[in-house]
Amino acid sequence: MIFRKLLPVVACALSISSFAQIRTGVYFSSDKQYNEIIEDVGNPLSGSPVMIVKSFVPNFGSYIWFLNESKSKSPAYLDEKPKDLHAGIFLEDHGGLIPQITFKDFAGGLSQPKYLINFCEVGDANKDGFPEFYLTYFEESDGLDAKPLKVIVYTNLGEKTFTKSKITGWIPFQEEDQYREEKDPNFKLLPKAISLKAEKILKDAKNGIN
Repeated sequence: MIFRKLLPVVACALSISSFAQIRTGVYFSSDKQYNEIIEDVGNPLSGSPVMIVKSFVPNFGSYIWFLNESKSKSPAYLDEKPKDLHAGIFLEDHGGLIPQITFKDFAGGLSQPKYLINFCEVGDANKDGFPEFYLTYFEESDGLDAKPLKVIVYTNLGEKTFTKSKITGWIPFQEEDQYREEKDPNFKLLPKAISLKAEKILKDAKNGIN
């Protein structure tokens, strides 16, 4: 099986919503609020945002999640215009931004990471009043090796800083190979409700690729 195409970005797949008392808005470049956010706080990462998520969390403040793409610094052969990925969660503070946690992955050679925007979500699965951020992306590459599909979960479970957890589904290239999953040590420590949600996102994203 060869995976050359990923799911198209569908703006309506994610819409303004609320999780308990958390108020979350999802914005794309065609939205007025997208430009207003950049005018207010700037763009803190390399490249341009393909999606901006803004979550107001009672008693904690307003968090902005940027998912950016930039022109790759290295040549890649699977895409005519290879892109590097840059993402970050920031806390708004008096018109500025305080970094909470960031993410990077780079194209190069036969590798091209791509956001699966339809499966990048914000939720409060364990109902503790603070959101989790689920970043989903696929590492497209050429060759016979399995291709990684990753869901990274950013949580702040009563700690001072965000924690990164990851589950990876290895999509087989050859029909005789078997699909498998790997969970990093932090993922195994997540509350059950959060890990189940991440596993469901991974399953849905895998089905979308297939």
